[in-house]
Amino acid sequence: MIAYALLSLDSRAQENKPMSILIAEDNVAQRAYLREILERDFPSHQPVLEASDGEETVTLALKNKPEVCILDIQMPKLSGVKAARAIWRDFPTARIIFWTQFPHEIYINEIRKIVKSVDPPPAYGFIHKNNPESRFLRFVAAVLEDGADKRPLLTEFEAEALYYLALGLSNWAIARKCSLSLRGVESRLATLYEKLFVSIPEGTEHEAYEKLAYNVRTRAFFEALRRGLLNNDELEKAAADLEGWLDRDRKKFIEEQKREESKTRRK
Repeated sequence: MIAYALLSLDSRAQENKPMSILIAEDNVAQRAYLREILERDFPSHQPVLEASDGEETVTLALKNKPEVCILDIQMPKLSGVKAARAIWRDFPTARIIFWTQFPHEIYINEIRKIVKSVDPPPAYGFIHKNNPESRFLRFVAAVLEDGADKRPLLTEFEAEALYYLALGLSNWAIARKCSLSLRGVESRLATLYEKLFVSIPEGTEHEAYEKLAYNVRTRAFFEALRRGLLNNDELEKAAADLEGWLDRDRKKFIEEQKREESKTRRK
């Protein structure tokens, strides 16, 4: 476990070492906002350090070894992705949250490639800046907790997908909602299940039985509740938002069917 590995290096130094949090964000207002809510909700993780560009981020991270680093992806001098690579090279147990307006698949894939080169794999995750404050704070808490046992954190899609699963959406509907192919959704959900169920018995004599005995979507919902990844207020809000989307998509689907029928008749 990360905590014990650090203590084994120098327990006395670690006991006296402040459990700090590092914010890397070039937008002054957003940086001040993060500092305010982190100091309020995580008083035992002080001081809250601030960096306004990628190079300063790397310097502060390697010098102070913070409990968690919160990185914007697009920063001056050095991007959040390149800063993370430099941090993990010399501080491989660093826990990093990518707090970003641009959770693009390119960035996510690049970071995953970096993570595969780090041994043991570090705790990390992505969260969009438009998420409500309560979800962001739970995400930070999850990183601080998960860093102790290296449970993989969720990508933005995976976090949203938990709500879709809880609300009963099919893979077909999730694909339409997220503008993904059906195969893309299936692949991403498979990764989500792997993260939630670390002990899936794939490749063992129990694999066939487990697949017949359990409904993996229902298990994912239960595990998300158990780990505090879902809460009732946000689930109700997601349900209300989903109703609006379903109304729009239902009309869109009918129009698509009409166009298909028209093409068939012309043939």
